[in-house]
Amino acid sequence: MFDLWNYERSRGQEGLASQDDAEFSMARYEPMGRLMSDEDLRFLKAQPGYTAEIGREFSRERRRIFRMYLRELGRDFHRLHGHARAAVASLSAEDAPLVGVLLRQQVRFWYEMATVEMRLSLSWAGLAIDARGLIEALGAMQAENSRLGAPSVA
Repeated sequence: MFDLWNYERSRGQEGLASQDDAEFSMARYEPMGRLMSDEDLRFLKAQPGYTAEIGREFSRERRRIFRMYLRELGRDFHRLHGHARAAVASLSAEDAPLVGVLLRQQVRFWYEMATVEMRLSLSWAGLAIDARGLIEALGAMQAENSRLGAPSVA
C-alpha cells in the first residue's frame, strides 16, 4: 500500500509531521475552557469605570481569541487524522474496520466544531460555549494514533 508518510519523508520533506507536531500538546487547549467563562466579565463589571462599551469590546476580543484556538484545534485534528489515515492505509485488509473508526471520529469532531461555532455566533444571546467535546475528540484522535503506532504528535 502507498504510505504518504514514508513517501514524503523519502523525498526529504517532513510530510504530515511538521515542526508544529513536536510542539503539540493537549494542554495548549486548556485555556479554551476558561476563556469563555462568565467569571472574567463579572469581575470586569465590578471594576470602577466599567462601561457597556468596555464589556462589548472585551467580549469581542474573547471571541476572536477563541476562534484562533478553534482554527488551531482544527489544524491539529486534521494533522492527527492524516497520520491515522496513513497508518491505516498500510495495515492489512483485516484491519479495514479501523477506517470506520476514523470516519466516526472525523464526523464527531466536525459536529462538535459546528456546534461550538454556532454557539459562538449566538453568544450575544447568552448561549454558553463549551469546547470540551472538541477537545475530547482531539484527544481521542491522538489516542487512536498512539494505538495504531502512527507517527503521532505527543
